[in-house]
Amino acid sequence: MKKEKTRLLLGGHMSIAGGFYKAIEAGESIGCTAIQIFTRSNRQWKAKAIVQKDIDAFKEALKNSNIHSVVAHVPYLINIGSPVAKTRHASLAVLKEELKRCNVLGISYLVLHPGSHLGEGEEKCLDRIVKGLNSIFDGYTGKTILCLENMAGQGTNVGYTFEQLGYILKNIKNKKHIGVCFDTCHAFAAGYDFRKSEDYEAMWKEFAKKIGLRKLKVIHLNDSKRELGARVDRHEDIGEGKLGREAFRLLCNDQRFFNVPKILETPKPTLEKYAKNMEKIKRLLSEETKKLLNES
Repeated sequence: MKKEKTRLLLGGHMSIAGGFYKAIEAGESIGCTAIQIFTRSNRQWKAKAIVQKDIDAFKEALKNSNIHSVVAHVPYLINIGSPVAKTRHASLAVLKEELKRCNVLGISYLVLHPGSHLGEGEEKCLDRIVKGLNSIFDGYTGKTILCLENMAGQGTNVGYTFEQLGYILKNIKNKKHIGVCFDTCHAFAAGYDFRKSEDYEAMWKEFAKKIGLRKLKVIHLNDSKRELGARVDRHEDIGEGKLGREAFRLLCNDQRFFNVPKILETPKPTLEKYAKNMEKIKRLLSEETKKLLNES
């Protein structure tokens, strides 16, 4: 079996304004090797249909680029755990459509915020999420993997503990279609401290027990404006928040996660800002990591 090439898969969230291929061009212009996109407006339920020329232009741009991984993110309006039936059904319809859109574009991963209970309780919300996802995956034959993102625990959001994410994954019938996206800011805000080596290892040991390391498909790299356990979702530039550089040094030199795409969602996301944050990450790479990346 051919050995998978080890790369630094790093980039930011790119705009698709002007066409899907524009996201590839934007990412390429600042040296991204991975990018994230929305396939539609992140604030609207309806989406413009993807036509063949859009697909062809996107795939051609990707083929001719140095970008090796594309991740999509579900619109923020979606709440498949909502106790309001109308919202939940609309959310499931959009999610099903998003998976189809990702499949035609050849996108490997689609990131989803699990949902919010809106005051009706976390357990009921988690069960609604499980039921909804099982309905989505019933008969699903696509290649795009849906990745549940760990949340900060703000408001009535669920999915802020590894246990909650593990519960959802455990109860999904068609498990090959689901994974996890780990957001550094969200984890820290939810109470997971990984700023020191021993705490970092303890966190991943818990992740492995509750979820499984093989389920980690995407990483969001964000520092946190707020302190540990604040349960407030406020992203900060790398090394300028409460998490600090050491947490990112530990994560980005961890050989277990070399081939997991790492996406920046830092504030004021201009190409210039993304480029600066990418350089910060690259400066944290050890000589051993650089050697492994160069030799693969």
